[in-house]
Amino acid sequence: MPDVKDRQRCNRKDWYSLQQKGSLTLESAAVLPLYFLAMVMLVSMMDIFRIQTILVSSLSQSAKELGMYAYSIDGESRSPVGAVTDAACIVYASAEVQKRVKGENLTGIVGKQAGITLLGSSYRDGIVTLKANYLYKSPVSLFPVFPVKIEAAAAAQAWLGYNGNKYGNTDDSPGGEMVYVTDYESVYHTSADCTHIKLAVKHVGMQSAVQGRNEYGDKYYPCEKCMRGHEKDGFVYITDKGNRYHSDSACGGLSRHVRFMKKSEADNRNLCSRCGQKQGD
Repeated sequence: MPDVKDRQRCNRKDWYSLQQKGSLTLESAAVLPLYFLAMVMLVSMMDIFRIQTILVSSLSQSAKELGMYAYSIDGESRSPVGAVTDAACIVYASAEVQKRVKGENLTGIVGKQAGITLLGSSYRDGIVTLKANYLYKSPVSLFPVFPVKIEAAAAAQAWLGYNGNKYGNTDDSPGGEMVYVTDYESVYHTSADCTHIKLAVKHVGMQSAVQGRNEYGDKYYPCEKCMRGHEKDGFVYITDKGNRYHSDSACGGLSRHVRFMKKSEADNRNLCSRCGQKQGD
């Protein structure tokens, strides 16, 4: 009898052991595919990010360069693309992208270098827009997958001449005179060097700022935005024509968000007094 019980006990142990091993096998069979799928997705996302970084960098540089050439007209010898058109944007950006990706590992792009197309690029209303499209298929997929269409894009404002006009300097011309405006001023500026928008910032001692005067003889006062809690700072930032001192060189009071637009679109803004004085001179 003891032998029979011992055998039964051993059989039960073997059965439990086999059951546990079978359970582990089933769990592994269920988890491993998910693990490999997650790894494939992670590798693919990193590869896409790398490709997008390369393309966007190339497109941004190409858009800026095409924006500089936008002042050229047909037959202009100083421009490597002639007049900037949709076709010129496609051809120029395609060549630059091919130079940039040469030597890069592009196994994820269907067709590799030849699979990148710039057909969506254009030049409209003074804006150069470059778009690169390609089909991406993960190079490490464990099963067949359909390629995904991905787009990289960049844009730049075209330069249309010092006065913002390719064909002349009057408002009657196709481009119209261009002026500079900021978000919170009621005036427009004819010069990018106007001291209202191009501020000369100085780093001085607090005592010098408190006791000093600007070019107009006005005192300097603490900036309401950045000086709170910094009253004991040893050094501050000032401008020759402003009347505030600042603890932070990145304070909005020391910078201007400048936009370039047609004078006819400057709403009811008047000419800046300092720009007017320069024109009078």
